[in-house]
Amino acid sequence: MSIKKPNITEVVLRDGQQSLIATRMRTSDMVPILSKLDKVGYSSLEVWGGATYDCCLRFLNENPWERLKIFKKYFKNTKLQMLLRGKNLVGYKEYSDEIISLFIKNAAKEGIHIYRIFDALNDLNNIKSSIEFVNREGQNSQGTICYTTSPVHNENYWIKLAKDIEDIGATSLAIKDMAGLLRPNTCYELVKKLKKNLNIPIHLHTHSTTGLADATNFKAFEAGVDNIDTSISSFSNLYAHTATESFISMIYQDKDNPFNMKLLTEISEYFQSIRPKYIQYEGSMRGVDINMLINQVPGGMLSILEKQLTDLNKQHKFKELVDEIPRIRKDVGYVPLVTPSSQIVGAQALMNVLDGARYKTTTKEFVDLVNGHYGKIPGEICPKLLKKIDSTSTDEIKADTKSIQDYKKEFKDFCSENNLKDFSKKETDLLNYILFTNEAKQFYLSSYKSQIDDVIGLQEGFGLFVE
Repeated sequence: MSIKKPNITEVVLRDGQQSLIATRMRTSDMVPILSKLDKVGYSSLEVWGGATYDCCLRFLNENPWERLKIFKKYFKNTKLQMLLRGKNLVGYKEYSDEIISLFIKNAAKEGIHIYRIFDALNDLNNIKSSIEFVNREGQNSQGTICYTTSPVHNENYWIKLAKDIEDIGATSLAIKDMAGLLRPNTCYELVKKLKKNLNIPIHLHTHSTTGLADATNFKAFEAGVDNIDTSISSFSNLYAHTATESFISMIYQDKDNPFNMKLLTEISEYFQSIRPKYIQYEGSMRGVDINMLINQVPGGMLSILEKQLTDLNKQHKFKELVDEIPRIRKDVGYVPLVTPSSQIVGAQALMNVLDGARYKTTTKEFVDLVNGHYGKIPGEICPKLLKKIDSTSTDEIKADTKSIQDYKKEFKDFCSENNLKDFSKKETDLLNYILFTNEAKQFYLSSYKSQIDDVIGLQEGFGLFVE
């Protein structure tokens, strides 16, 4: 009996480039290849969310909503997908339902069809409202289990969590294996049982960091998974994902392959041609890192941690930093390492390594994590750490209590004070301000200054004609 072939989601425009070049790919480098990507026959393209929103404003001086509009213009045949951090949206703090609803409404309007919604702690309370608002917009709410391994994470835990996610209204389920920890045979058994127990499609997202991804994806295919995430070959493997062309070749014979391999080759060659522009953002890893089966650092986080150490001229401490992460993770009850918990644990590991002593300095976010302010911790917290943290306890994190109207007035006043047009009138500009206030201020100020104070430079750099 032939096995049903899974659909394929291409992730090069979001997680592929986030994992390999620290999310620095510019929209201008994406545009020339979008039409070809739309012709491949992918079930969806992951193009937005995750760190891309932040990086557009913080590093690239781009408006993330303008990028999304460009995607909507070019992709006529392929559904667009994004990664959403539950109540944190694409930011790093909890937002009110009013703001969550506004964000999802605008994302749907601008072309996002599939919302992969996750919470770092697998706390359903942190994803429930996002699922509800996505469903209200008539789009695909993809609930997510953030896969990890520990004494408290077993097959029964994952099956119950998946059923609970389906019960709160998710229209599909993703297994998000951000560190490449899911082993092939374990994946086969998990997918088989999920297919037996759930009535919604199952998607698999894994990373190549440990060298397991190709085999894990293939075993998921044998178990009947509905969708697999891959990245075009020139932006695959290392910290990223199974190569799209390789996975297609695993599951199809030449005679029945529905994908145009010549077109995929052209796409791969294009991305290969632009990759050297971003070489400064690439990590040093070559091949695979089996140590990640122990350290459990997500693919996208590795390149960012390495870049941070390089900026501090402390790159020789990279191995020490990575070794410290599983120790901290055990201390805080085996939290899965995915945004924001990966950043919180990573930042604390950095403190420990630079201080030369464990928990001599603790970040506010780490204290908040230990105190349960980000959600329910899956395991037990080390008593010694808990005692130390109790002495530096912080107030409970509360959802952003500002109303949209509060933000609108604040943004309007900022624009007025700086002689800018009133950007607060447009909901997507307002969302930039709400989610990344400081970065948005700099973005709108620099855009304004470019138009007024640096016309000649702009003309020279971008070929604008000024009369």
